[in-house]
Amino acid sequence: MASAREPKRAPPSGLNANVTSLDLASFGGKICSITVTSSGTRVVCTDSALFAISKCGMQALLAGHRTETGFTDGQGSEARFYGPCCITMDGDGNLLVSDTHNHALRKVTLSGAVSTLAGNGEEGFADGVGAAARFNEPWGIVVDAQGTIFVADSENHCVRHVAPGDGAVSTLVGVGGEGGFADGQREDARFDIPCGMALDMDSHLIIADLANDCIRKVVTAEGRVTTVAGRAGHEGFANGEGAAARFNALQGVAVDGNNNILVADTDNHRIRMIAGADARVTTVSGSSKAGIVDGASARFNMPLNMALDEGGRLLVLERNTREQLRAVEASLVPSLLLAPKVLPAVQDSLRSDYRKMLDDMELADVTFAVDGQRFPAHRCVLAARSPYFGGLFKSCKGMSEGEGRAAGQDMCSRR
Repeated sequence: MASAREPKRAPPSGLNANVTSLDLASFGGKICSITVTSSGTRVVCTDSALFAISKCGMQALLAGHRTETGFTDGQGSEARFYGPCCITMDGDGNLLVSDTHNHALRKVTLSGAVSTLAGNGEEGFADGVGAAARFNEPWGIVVDAQGTIFVADSENHCVRHVAPGDGAVSTLVGVGGEGGFADGQREDARFDIPCGMALDMDSHLIIADLANDCIRKVVTAEGRVTTVAGRAGHEGFANGEGAAARFNALQGVAVDGNNNILVADTDNHRIRMIAGADARVTTVSGSSKAGIVDGASARFNMPLNMALDEGGRLLVLERNTREQLRAVEASLVPSLLLAPKVLPAVQDSLRSDYRKMLDDMELADVTFAVDGQRFPAHRCVLAARSPYFGGLFKSCKGMSEGEGRAAGQDMCSRR
């Protein structure tokens, strides 16, 4: 606990960050990674297993073993993992896992069936399909709207690309095995242990370049790499714009619904935010002193991995206290990627029904009378599209009801 004589830090301006903790010791291992599904289920990885946590707090083993590591495909507890660093979900509801110490990418269905997408358990560097591909400690993993998988191949110092069709692995940016720092396109770019990765609102890759102490961006269509914030070779701590900011061994990243980049600044024991076109870096929560302190003056102990949940809370895992989950509430907007997925058949049916309703004005339930003319409309559509109309229909403030008609009620403007 903090000393009674230690001055309290004010929460960051405009964020009002508050931190709480959840005990995850029941999983029997150190928690390595977390993701949140569109239904609100949390899925966490330990060194050897995946667990699902429902919104009401129910916990269940999804795949792997509580204590045994290994490299085995199979159903549920028959499967084995070894130190998976990151996990994400694809558009079909499958979990994709960077099984770091197995140097492989794994797929886990929500029924717990585990298969290997690429790699064969041996470290190395090779493009190819399936087991012919080689990785060296794959870390961050994300999937775009087209189903393409991107992987931060950390010890190969590059970003790999997995095609959604045949699963062929290729190198998107960087050169396998050549670390360094350089912005540029494709093989001209250099990273030094790329780790955490996220997609921004423009489908660009945001990467924590650990040994360069920078946040990098990759425009995937062009294979073009730029530096968002931080300066290679200048570790430290400083808020500011772009290259003026300083980080220290940053590892985890996430992007909220306002396109703000959240950073787990590991050795600075802080959560940072990069916002706006000028890439202004601020501190969301934490201080220079490591610790496990909740509240507005929170402390972290080497934040490592994180994910936004459906309510905009930032869920943080720490390197030195990986039996706890820290939740940061800081007025963040949930990612659009967490919006409920609607199946195409259901979506087509909803569109058809909606179109029929709009075409038949006898179904309109409100009519506006303006200067002697009447305009039928649908109350639910107006309310859904405009909070202003929603408030009017709930309270009738500024409006008066006229005589009803078959299509609904007249709403007459007060003069």
